[in-house]
Amino acid sequence: MIWIIASQQLPKPFERVWVKTSAGDETTGYVNSSGVWVINCPRIAAQKPAVTSWRK
Repeated sequence: MIWIIASQQLPKPFERVWVKTSAGDETTGYVNSSGVWVINCPRIAAQKPAVTSWRK
């Protein structure tokens, strides 16, 4: 699968996808009903990075 730029398109709410962060990390995450990214890995989420791209 190809990486989709997060500012161009978001996945469906609560659909688990792979995300790439501004720190260069890759993990799983999803977009909640408010349109906010939620990162599943606590270590990465604690750094509060921005999601730059995602893929299914």
